[in-house]
Order: sequence, then structure tokens, then C-alpha cells
Amino acid sequence: MLTGWRRGVLWAVATAAGLVVVGLTLLLWLKDLGTAGTVAGFVADTAAVIMVVLAVRALLLQPGQQPNHTTASGPGAVAAGHNIGRAVTGDGNQMSGPAPAVTAGGSAPGGAVEASGSKAVAAGDSIGEAVTGDNNR
Repeated sequence: MLTGWRRGVLWAVATAAGLVVVGLTLLLWLKDLGTAGTVAGFVADTAAVIMVVLAVRALLLQPGQQPNHTTASGPGAVAAGHNIGRAVTGDGNQMSGPAPAVTAGGSAPGGAVEASGSKAVAAGDSIGEAVTGDNNR
């Protein structure tokens, strides 16, 4: 359901379209075909330009079409599309305290992040700490 400014825009467009139809009907009824044709052509050209602008805007604002997948395979594997503060994959670990702060770097090329193998860790951006051994404190 349309709310807010979108509803206002819808009503404005509907009102303008209705006024154009009434105006063209009056021109045709008064048998002023030359003016009716000119007005209809102008309205059609204006609508076409607006549609092209909206289509280009929609294409430019649409999210990237790159495949973005995150895959982790293997026992204890960890994969994340963005940052990992702390990843602990070993057995018997006793980690305490907050995970280290992670600053954003660059994202993975093509958006693909894969961690394969035992205790593998992969991130699309930064990893603050990765503990992959056993019995760490």
C-alpha cells in the first residue's frame, strides 16, 4: 500500500493525466485537430522522456549483479561475507574477553568468500582474530 510522499505523487500523476484527457477531449470536441495533435504529441514526448529518466535511475540504483556467496566446508570451517571479530575453531579453547575491534578494509573480489578444509577461516573483509588450534586460553 502506498503511503507518504508516494501516495501524493500517485495522486498528482493521476490528476495531471485526467486533466490532459479532459483537455484533449475538449479540443477534439471543438474540432481543433491541429492543436489536439500538437498537445497529444507534446504529452507523449514528455511522458517518454520521464520514463527514460526513471528507467536509467532504476538501473543505476539497483544493487550489483555480482554473485555474492559465502561457503564454509569442512569440520570447524568459518566463512563470513564481511568482517569476523573472532573465530575460534579448535577443541577445548577457553577464550575470554571481547573480540578485537575490526576495521573495514576492502571486500572480496567478486563477492565470493570460501573457507574449505578443517578449521578454515575466511572473510570477505577483515578478520580480527582467528584461533584454529586446540586447548588455547
